[in-house]
This record gives sequence, C-alpha cells and structure tokens, in this order.
Amino acid sequence: MGPGQAPRTSLLSIGKQVVSAWSQFWFSPGDPTTLGFVRICAGLMIFYIHLCYSFDLEAFMSRDAWMDLATVDSLRHEQPFFGPPLGWDEPPRAAAQTPEDKAYELKWGGSRHRAVSLGGYQWSLWFHVTDPRWIWPIHILILVIMLCFTVGFCTRISAVLTWLAILSYINRAPTTVFGMDTMQNLIVFYLMIGPSGAALSVDRLIRHRWAIRRARQSHERLPQWTRPAPTISANFAMRLLQVNVCIVYLVSGISKLLGQSWWNGNAIWLTMANPEFSPLAYKYYFAFLKFLGEHRWIYEIVVPPLTLGTLAFEISFVFLVWHKRIRWLVLLTGALFHVGIAFFMGLVPFSMMMLVALSAFLPPATVRDILGRLAGKEAKLRVVPAAA
Repeated sequence: MGPGQAPRTSLLSIGKQVVSAWSQFWFSPGDPTTLGFVRICAGLMIFYIHLCYSFDLEAFMSRDAWMDLATVDSLRHEQPFFGPPLGWDEPPRAAAQTPEDKAYELKWGGSRHRAVSLGGYQWSLWFHVTDPRWIWPIHILILVIMLCFTVGFCTRISAVLTWLAILSYINRAPTTVFGMDTMQNLIVFYLMIGPSGAALSVDRLIRHRWAIRRARQSHERLPQWTRPAPTISANFAMRLLQVNVCIVYLVSGISKLLGQSWWNGNAIWLTMANPEFSPLAYKYYFAFLKFLGEHRWIYEIVVPPLTLGTLAFEISFVFLVWHKRIRWLVLLTGALFHVGIAFFMGLVPFSMMMLVALSAFLPPATVRDILGRLAGKEAKLRVVPAAA
C-alpha cells in the first residue's frame, strides 16, 4: 500500500455511498398508496375551489370580467420585462422617440427598446372562450373532469386536463391568485407525473374487475385483491413533491428574515390584530387580544415565542422532516401551524392545501391503516416510518 492509497480508497468509498444513497432516494421502487391518498385529498380541495368560481363565473372569465380580456391581453402581449443593469449609470434615453414609444413608456414606465422581452407565455382556455353560452358548459365539464381525477378515473388523462384547467383559471383571473393556487398547481403537477391512479382509484378497481372477467372466461383461478406494486415512477414523483414542499417552507422562512417585525417578535401580533384577516368581530377573540395588550408580561410569554417558533419551524423543516424518529412531531407541528393560519388569518383553503402537501410525507402503511379505520374496519394504527 503506497502513500496516499488509503485516503483515495476512503474517498472512493464515500463517493459510492453518496451515489447509492442518491439513487435509492430517487429511483428505488415506491408504494403508490400515499400518492393516491394525496390525489384524493387534493382533488376534493380542487373541486371545491373551482366550484366556488360558479357563484361569479362570468365576473371572472367573461370578456367584460372584473379584469377584462382587453387588460389581460395587454399584459400578456405588451408588458415589458427589463434585465438587470450592467453598470452603475442609467442607460441613456433614445434621442428621438415616436409618439407610439412615448405612449408606451407612459403606460408601462419604461422604453420597449430596453426590454428584454415583451409579454409572457401564459395560456388559458378562457382567453378564447368568452361567450357565457360556452363558458358555463365548459366550466361544468371541467368540474366533471376534476371529479374523475379525484376518484381516479382515467387518471393519466384527467390529471393532465385538471392541471391545464387550473392554469386556465389562474392565468385568466390573476387578481384572485394567492398561495393556495400556487400549491394546488404544484401538487397536481407532480400527481400528473407519477402514477397517482395506481392506488385508491377507480382505475385500479376496473383493472381488477377486468382481470376477474378474463380469469372466468379462461377458467383460471380468480385473482385476489392485492396491494399495488411498488414502482420507481411513484417514488420519483413523491420525492419531487416532498422536496418541493421543503423548498416552499425554507424560502418562506428565509424571506421572513427580511422583515423587522420577525426580528423584534411582533409579526404574529400584527397578524392576530389585523382586522382584514383575524376574527376581531368575535367578542371573545377581541377580549383575548385586549387582555394581551393590557398585560405586557403575558404578551412577551405568548407572542414572541410564537413568532420565533414560526421562523424556526419553516427554516428547520427541510432538515428535520427526513429524520424518521421525529418526522411525526414535525408533521404534527406543521398541522397545528396551518390550523393557526386558518383561524387567525382566515386562509382556510390555503391551510387545507398545505395539509394536503404535508400528507405526502405519510408512510403508505399508515395511510392504509387510517383508511381502514375510516372504512370501519378493525385496523390497529401502526406508525411505520417511510424509507428515507
């Protein structure tokens, strides 16, 4: 053994372990049960969200909507996007400008000649369907497709159509978009990639029925109902979703560090006392806030720890959720965190969608036990950590 041979061998061994762990994390076969469970929960929320559009559908999607089609077309075709400056000085203005250039600069606040690109690449079915006689039938058809996605019928097709439908509503009515829309778009995108209809779906039931029919016709032994086969695509899609959820929490937590109220511990109070979100109309809630305001020492015990705890949870989530022993504590903390957001800020659909995202970390065995309990079967809840 020559000098330096042992360190090279050690580095090679470490490299092989890293590559093996990376491959196992992303490309090992995974049980699609959790993916199916996320599909059902997300589908129910998505159907509810888009059903709510029905109460003001024409006000959102018609040609003369609150954000009318002419305004949307102007944004997606003319809005300038400027690149970062390459020097410290302002770039010189053009010596001569046409009336059209002057009108453009007055409208958009910058010259079109300095723009890197004009407009965006948004797509929406509602850019082209503006007649109420067609808006309503297509909206109803979309709701039916979302129900098919929820129950797992023709899932490969209904998942893609559901994702395109979500984009259509988001891009046509950007004034209604907030975190909930981002999360539903993200979740359905990964469910579309993975075999989300391989478990807990009508598709799987139909395949089983057809297998029984073929067995009877050929006089073979009838197939038994078994667990869905693990697949690499199921694990890959679930890992993509899990990693993206971790990034969402991490970025959310880091961005909060830019706010002074998060450093001085008052951010949660500003949320709790905000009449636009919090339930200040309820006298007991108002009395609670008044009590906190009149007793500084209780305020310091309650509010700053909640503020710093929010930062700690969001920033540490990406590091702690992968540890099997404390994963359930992290998920429980996340559930309580979003219940608090639903209560204090009134963002119930957003909180529900985030709970759906957190369910991506549930082990398949636990999902089966929970569903067995909901179905009335005698099943002992076993907390089985997922392979990480």
